[in-house]
Amino acid sequence: MPAISVSVKTKTLYDLEQAVKRTGWNKSKITEEALTRFFSELDEDAEDAKMADEAYSRFKASGEKAYTASEVYKELGL
Repeated sequence: MPAISVSVKTKTLYDLEQAVKRTGWNKSKITEEALTRFFSELDEDAEDAKMADEAYSRFKASGEKAYTASEVYKELGL
């Protein structure tokens, strides 16, 4: 299995060592799990951003009126 070397802040290393004690996993397993989750979240964020851009483009193309938050609050009597 390939290996990497990283530098982390003292607090991060401390937290990693505490996680080892709590879970019984080794540092490599915890780091692998954390990176896997992080990369998955990056992919989800990219997909969300793409969908938002597409929705905004459709809205702009529709010609519908946009409302400011102030206008909405005023209409709701807030």
